[in-house]
Amino acid sequence: LRFAVPTSTTPSLSPPPTRPRACPSPVDPGRPVPGSRAVAARYDHATGLINGYRSEAVAALKLRPGETVLDVGCGSGFSFAPILDAIGPAGRLLAFDHSPDLLAIAHSRVAQAGWRNVTLLESTADSARFDAKAAALLFSYVHDVMQSEAGLDNLLRQAAPGARVAICGTKLWPWWGLPVNLYLYVTHRRYITNRNENFGRPWAKIEKRLKDFKVKVRWPP
Repeated sequence: LRFAVPTSTTPSLSPPPTRPRACPSPVDPGRPVPGSRAVAARYDHATGLINGYRSEAVAALKLRPGETVLDVGCGSGFSFAPILDAIGPAGRLLAFDHSPDLLAIAHSRVAQAGWRNVTLLESTADSARFDAKAAALLFSYVHDVMQSEAGLDNLLRQAAPGARVAICGTKLWPWWGLPVNLYLYVTHRRYITNRNENFGRPWAKIEKRLKDFKVKVRWPP
């Protein structure tokens, strides 16, 4: 399986659109994928191949002690440890996911590690609300969120001035990679509900909301 890691820094803090634009095709980041409970049970094992890319996205944020970080669609909480190692006990981690099964795993991870500076919410991207502004935001393999205009506007409104953003995820290959694209399309039905919008360019909506946006494609090289 080949992956791409787009990264970006510094969200534009200009006022967001008062009325989010409609998506070309419906996206529902709150709708669970079929068999979501079974997916959650084996999620960490099934996604092990992408751990390096997720860690690289955290590193791209260049986190500092004491900062507040928002982990968007945190899933089982894989990224918690590297984030908390960087921000230390004086920092704060805010995280949410719409899947209660994945969030239960994240809660267990927090409890087992004894972290006291983590706030977890069961929520969708367009309704998540926190009581602090984030100095950094992580979007790690959250394609459905990336296609939600309302979700992006809501989350970026909760970014502090000068906040950094890092994104990692899967994208389709060019036309000559059709066999790989078919594989990606079929296998990702377990993790995303909207494979028909911007799967070849998943950052299309968020890049318009950020400054100094850069994309690094890892595969195909």
